Amino acid sequence: MTRLLVWLAGRVPRGPRMWLAGALTELVYFAWVTKRRVTIANMAQVLAVAPTDPKARWAARRTWRNYGRYVADFFYLPNTTPAAVVARLRDMTPAPGWRARLEKARADGRGVLLATAHFGNWDAAGVIIGSEFPLHAIAETFADPRMNELVVAQRAALGITVIPMERMPRRMLRLLQEGGIVGTPVDRPLPAGEGVPIVFFGRRCYVPGGIAQLALRTGSAIVAGFVWCDEVHSPTYYGYMTEPIIPEPSGDRDADVIALTQRLYDDMADIIRRHPTQWYMFRSFWPAEEAHDATASGPQAAAPARDRLAATAPSESHVEQAAPATSEGPTTSVREG
Repeated sequence: MTRLLVWLAGRVPRGPRMWLAGALTELVYFAWVTKRRVTIANMAQVLAVAPTDPKARWAARRTWRNYGRYVADFFYLPNTTPAAVVARLRDMTPAPGWRARLEKARADGRGVLLATAHFGNWDAAGVIIGSEFPLHAIAETFADPRMNELVVAQRAALGITVIPMERMPRRMLRLLQEGGIVGTPVDRPLPAGEGVPIVFFGRRCYVPGGIAQLALRTGSAIVAGFVWCDEVHSPTYYGYMTEPIIPEPSGDRDADVIALTQRLYDDMADIIRRHPTQWYMFRSFWPAEEAHDATASGPQAAAPARDRLAATAPSESHVEQAAPATSEGPTTSVREG
């Protein structure tokens, strides 16, 4: 089925392909009531409106349409080349651009933790970066070995080396110590009281702290990169990379993890706020029991939950196990969502 979809994506013109994929996922949006409500609630939080506001409903519907278009692009990528993808990029990063920011993050030779979100087209982002820098991406292993081999080979052909999730801890540490670049989506919500407490779009939530813990252990810089399309889905890719976040340990490990994670999510919030319908979050990101908490931003607002972080945080020898999970392509994203 995957081979057939890849074959079809390479032969159907872009316009009809995007229209059909967007229409199909809009139908899923209307038919899947629980996911529709969750998406509306998430968009309401991002837009700072009530879930009953028409703006939240419009944004939620548009998010699912854009996700379908991402899926169509995902199946099309094996039919193209890295050079062709890069040629479509319009860099929105302030001068001197995304390459300079990534080179700055790599300057001390301690490796780079490249974070992204389920936003826009993160596969195209990997292709663009992998065309100029050695990139390793964390990914789940498919249960079907043939499917796994197919996806790994397709990504390798586009310049992305896949790190299987089960082999992640040691390989990540080794790659970072060798100055490598390791990328993964990090926007994975956790239940209240688990993980790292942060404030995201004015409300407390809980997320994995693996990126921050690895940065503090290895000294690696954290950067966030994003690629997205416009609302008419022209062939242009728009790209943006944040300024590197350099870990500066204070001696308070828990506070440092919270502060680094908060800075990363602040950067993510900036880009999502500008393009909310490009964020494909179909799970409740904010715990209902935290709805009354945290109207300010920054690590100070998350401080009341630090005791829970200290109680559950892994020891330094087990920091690898806290690395963030990611999803493998569009199929897993919907399933996990």
